[in-house]
Amino acid sequence: MHSALSLLLLASSSLGSAKKHTIKHKHTHRGTESPLGDMLLATAGSYVTDLAKCPPLKPRDSPPTSVHDLKTVVLMTSRWLWPLATPLLQARSQRASINPDNKNLNWVEWRGVSYAGGGDPGAVTMPNLLKHYNSTLVGGAVGYNPGYEICFGSGCPVGPVGWNKTVDVLNAGQSGAYASNLLHEAQDYLAPQVKAMNISQSRYKFLSFQVGANDVCQLCAAADAPMGPATKSDFENNIRATLEYVRQNIPNTLVNLFGAWQLTDIYSLTSGQIYCQQPIPFVERFAIGCPCIAGQGDVGEFTRGQMDRLVQQYNTVLQNIVADYKAKNYKDFAVIWQPPNLPFKNYPIQAVSSVDCFHPSSDAHARIAAGLWNRLTLDTTARAAPFTWEETPTFRCLEESDRIQT
Repeated sequence: MHSALSLLLLASSSLGSAKKHTIKHKHTHRGTESPLGDMLLATAGSYVTDLAKCPPLKPRDSPPTSVHDLKTVVLMTSRWLWPLATPLLQARSQRASINPDNKNLNWVEWRGVSYAGGGDPGAVTMPNLLKHYNSTLVGGAVGYNPGYEICFGSGCPVGPVGWNKTVDVLNAGQSGAYASNLLHEAQDYLAPQVKAMNISQSRYKFLSFQVGANDVCQLCAAADAPMGPATKSDFENNIRATLEYVRQNIPNTLVNLFGAWQLTDIYSLTSGQIYCQQPIPFVERFAIGCPCIAGQGDVGEFTRGQMDRLVQQYNTVLQNIVADYKAKNYKDFAVIWQPPNLPFKNYPIQAVSSVDCFHPSSDAHARIAAGLWNRLTLDTTARAAPFTWEETPTFRCLEESDRIQT
């Protein structure tokens, strides 16, 4: 899987529509039919299958005074860090099935449909959903990379090389990157690209930051190690260093920190499925990219247990980091926590790519984007609700009183 380090920029003043009129909108409680299920607050709003059906929002009378007063922001959707499934499989992770017309397109990086940083027209992504309310948004990746932007641990290219600016735009994520590569992505691509695009420091930014899966998939033994690469202390140091670099070099940024996913749920979903049959006998498709998940018998049970423990350790670290930034209460930088409640074991098999039967399909990317959008302005309790699978994704209409709660 590739890391996600992408930046989207909205108008600094509001998330509202530029239209000068508004329609009164009555809150609707959808109860258990809601994509947030029983945890949805009664005042959480109304849901539609197309944001065009939502009433427009009037412009703000005055610009926000800090990152704690945002209806919307300049979206900087940073790293979506999934486990390395090899560059080929990762590249194909964002398409639901093999392309019958051009099979070579199954093995490229489809950046434009990534839930966190994609900007392809018609794709259900956070950038496109935000752009509905703010047409000035920039930064979403478009199209695909014919090659692979590979970076993992010490195997990462040195310096500002390895990115395709035309496609990546403000998505600095690279295939297979570990937490130890985050600072490189921020220093060598993201910050320089922000400067090259003449993006004002005063403009508000939103960083969608999802990290940890590559480490969990490749280095699960770190769960039981006292120190060393990918251990919780190493992970924490890398995350803190990257966030501090962003705070100091890309000001007015709000970070939505999406926790590490429970990857073993994907094993539960895919094990034994015809959908996942592999031409090579006795080799699971995801074995190449996620050795910790693919073992058989007692060995497999042990390594998957290590993965689960490491995910728990990482999420504890991430929540501590969020709490620390909340206490510091910077005016131009904040970090909010998005619990990674993605029950893949309960999803349909189409939630994973048919190419490697491990990475999320384009259908899954769309539903993850919808889930993140629906939680964007909700409180901590509502944000923790499971990302349920909907046949047709629905989207929460923004309200005049909405703010991203920091």
